[in-house]
Amino acid sequence: MVADVLGNDITAVGIPISGFLGYAPGGTVFPTPAAGGASDFQLPAAFKKAGLITEDGGFEWTLEADGDPLVFFQEGYSIPSGLANADCVVKLAQYDAAVRQLAWGKEPDANGFITIDAGGHATEFVTFTEEIFKNGVIRRRIAECTVTSAKVDKSERGSVNGTELTFHAKRMPALGNEHIGEWLILPE
Repeated sequence: MVADVLGNDITAVGIPISGFLGYAPGGTVFPTPAAGGASDFQLPAAFKKAGLITEDGGFEWTLEADGDPLVFFQEGYSIPSGLANADCVVKLAQYDAAVRQLAWGKEPDANGFITIDAGGHATEFVTFTEEIFKNGVIRRRIAECTVTSAKVDKSERGSVNGTELTFHAKRMPALGNEHIGEWLILPE
């Protein structure tokens, strides 16, 4: 990847072509930075893949400070509150046991039955996202999350009936008390 005379590098533009969402129970050990940065990385056995993602439902990350900064008596001095919105929205195309576990926090019984509490659930997951870009770059992110919103698309004949999930990442000691670990793997 090389910049032109204006400092722009068109080969560094991320155009997603594929990817996946993996998840594991809360508290699952994160891959090491070295392991997660390997181009041939495979998810550990504790993780499951959530299945197909809708064409327009790829990962949408919101990583923003929340709350007013802490301001000091001396003019010009302040620090961020430390509060943050660290969310990832993804729309899954499949509707199966994996999606139901993520969305509703429950696994179906032998009859395929669950009850759904529309008030949400407190089940924690370790989420792992991988995006593969047209230029060969791979971006991976990992976080410990809860699902704060699950919205099933309106049923329309001939259309994918997706389930949009919002994951909220929490601060983790394994990530230096920050929200998300990220790898950017450049093509070899």
